[in-house]
Amino acid sequence: MNSIVAENKVNVHYSPSALQSIKEKLITIDLINQLDIADGLKELLISNGFTLRLVLKTSTSDLAKILGIDDYVAKLVSEIGVRIFLVIERGLKG
Repeated sequence: MNSIVAENKVNVHYSPSALQSIKEKLITIDLINQLDIADGLKELLISNGFTLRLVLKTSTSDLAKILGIDDYVAKLVSEIGVRIFLVIERGLKG
């Protein structure tokens, strides 16, 4: 019995903008995973398309409504986001 193995060669090309988008998404996921919050909250932020910048720009009441969490928890998420942002900013100036 002869066995034929076909080698699939996939030549994938990404545009620079697509690569930039992928890079930003990976950075966003990494930053959100650095937040000192429950994994479920991290998943909510990621699945709802939040970036660190968007967390900082969103009011705590809107954050609570979008994520379906208490205002107090939304405030904590915002405060932790600010702390991460400040650490990053210091590191860039560093």
